[in-house]
Order: sequence, then C-alpha cells, then structure tokens
Amino acid sequence: MLAAGCLQAPPQTNKTNQTNKTVPPGYEVADYCKADSDCVRLTRCCDCGLGVYVNRFNQKYPDCAKEPVCECADIKSVGKCQNGRCVGAPAEMPPPPQNDTTVQNNTTVYEPRINPPDFSANVTNRYFSLVPGKKMTYEGETEDGTETNEVFVTNETKMVMGVKTIVVWDRVWLDGDLIEDTRDWYAQDKDGNVWYFGEESKEMAGGIVTSTEGSWEAGIDGAKPGIIMEADPKVNDSYRQEYYKGVAEDMADVLALNQSVSVPYGNLSGCLKTRDWTPLEQSGDEHKYYCPSVGGEVMEVGLEDNETSGLLSVQYNAQPSPSVQPPPEPVKQNITEDEARDIALKEVPGRITDVTIERKFGKLCYVVEIDADSGPETDVIIDIETGEVLGLE
Repeated sequence: MLAAGCLQAPPQTNKTNQTNKTVPPGYEVADYCKADSDCVRLTRCCDCGLGVYVNRFNQKYPDCAKEPVCECADIKSVGKCQNGRCVGAPAEMPPPPQNDTTVQNNTTVYEPRINPPDFSANVTNRYFSLVPGKKMTYEGETEDGTETNEVFVTNETKMVMGVKTIVVWDRVWLDGDLIEDTRDWYAQDKDGNVWYFGEESKEMAGGIVTSTEGSWEAGIDGAKPGIIMEADPKVNDSYRQEYYKGVAEDMADVLALNQSVSVPYGNLSGCLKTRDWTPLEQSGDEHKYYCPSVGGEVMEVGLEDNETSGLLSVQYNAQPSPSVQPPPEPVKQNITEDEARDIALKEVPGRITDVTIERKFGKLCYVVEIDADSGPETDVIIDIETGEVLGLE
C-alpha cells in the first residue's frame, strides 16, 4: 500500500537497456534527455525510511542501506531539457553527486566519486566551518568522570586521494588525563558539502598509546570518504559519513532544523539536529546539534546512556592547549591480553570483537568487547594487574 501522494517508481533497469534513446556523440546515457519529462527528479521514499533518489532514467541511488530499496517516491521537481541535457530544478536539487551507493550482484556497494579539482581545504559550510586557529571546547560527565574535548583547527593540510584537506586536532581528556589524540582530515566540495577523508587516531592510557585501531585514510585498503555535513541539509536526509569496513562506518540522519539548544556557551537557535549511528555498535546512537552561529557542533547526547557533552567556549586566532602529560606510568601488566580474553569469555560467552586498554575506575584495565551469545553487546572490564572483573558495560 503506497503512502498518500506517492508514485510507484518503475522497475530498475540496467544502464545498457534503460532507454531506447539514441545518445548523441559526446553524451553519456545518464546525461542525455529528449523532453522535459526525462528530467523529473523523484526523491525520498515515503514509507520505509530509506532516502532513495531516482533519476530521469529510473536509476536508483540509495543514500544508505538500512532497509531494502523502496519502490515509493515523491515527485520533487521537474526540470527542462535543453540541448540534450537536463537543466533547472533537478540541477538545483540533484541526487548527492558523489556520496553514491550502487548495487552489484545484489550487494550494496558504496562508491563515492572524488574529483580532486572539485575540493578545497577552505571549509565554509555554515554548520561546519573550519577556520585555522578556531578552538572549540566541550565538557560532559560520564560514568568514568569528567570528559573535556578540544577541537582545534590547525593551519596544516594533508593530501588524501589527491585532495588537499585541512587537519583538525581533536583531543579528549578524562579527569585531566589525555585518553584520545586524533588528527581528522576534511575538505569541502564545490557544492558546499563537507567531506571527511580519514583520521590518525590514538587511544591513550597512563601517558602511553594503547591503540590506533580507529585510524583510517580514504583511498587506502578500501577506505572511502563520506559527507560529514551537507551543504543544504533537509529533514529525512540520510548519508554516510565515512567508510572503512569493520572500522569506520558512521551514518547520519537529519532529524530537524531550526532547533534551539542551551549549552554552557549560551542559548543558540537555528540549529540542525542529527542522529548519528553506526552498524558496528548496537548502542552507539547519538543526537548531535550543529548551530550556524558558531559554525560547528554544540552538543551531543548518547541515546542509551543519556550522557551529554556541551560546548563551553569558541575561540578564534587561538593556540591549542598543551598536551603535556605526566611521565608514562609503568604498566604492571601481570595479565596478558590472551588471559584477559579467556577471563572475559568465561564471564560473557560470545565472540570477542575488540580489546583495548583504558582507564576505568581509576585503574588501567582491559576492556574486552563481546558480541554476546545471548543478550546485547557487552564490555567486560578487567583489572590489568590482578585479572579481576571490575564490571560489565
């Protein structure tokens, strides 16, 4: 049963037989039109929650792969056919030009098209602007203590996939101890979308690097960039923010516009609200708010634990806070990682998906993430010195 106001989209066809038109020399099949009726743009599925764009040849471009491709679509705009090419409304509101998903052998494949001349390290998106020297500081309470997050826009650049990206230094402290130290790489395309090209990530504990597993770089080992912020977000938009299979698969859904938010920095309006989620974690969903008055994120709220981090300050022409740490404390690693794995599986039978060293309950611990045989994904926290199970999360 189709939702009111919807049309049944015609069956998807292969590119080779999708049209009987004779394509003039110099044109691609998907570029060519003969009449205005070829330039209809169909958009968002009405009743399954998956954003699907259907172009004038009924080729489908799903924004995400949460659910099967819908057959229901609203007519959004009709353009004009001029000299064999569609112009007008569909050109103004095209399917995402690069953040594309295709289907090969019944498998969804994410294939963003990156043309380096279309990108710039000058990021001016109103919801996500990156001016060198800009420093944003956040604070929030967690079950482990007070987290302080500093995001500093450097004047450094990095070439990724032939694109010059700007480097953003993102660090997190827990009760004064540095626990995350990350360099993120962003660039803006000619349409104003901000793309995320990867990160160099370090997890820290007691002044030592305990893991770099969150690191990835677009173009290496199958990793691909994604859109961190759209040029013109619309409610119900859904897009991939990053893709490195099994490591970085964050998605975002636009939930609302013109939201008002109160954070320590002040009362802000005209803000964008998103739901950020990843298929890699069952309990990692967050609501995030981005406000044009500061050109960035101002608050995030964990949907499962309700832990909130809010903006404290925004500074320009600033300097990053020092990363001076006390000398690394000696790690009395009486328990090996293999022993920690055995201990964790006795506590929670299942499949181990990750093992990290983190500071928990004032101690260095193994955190063993388990996809439990029965029940939700669980972190088993094990004292690195004694092997005692300190808790489950």
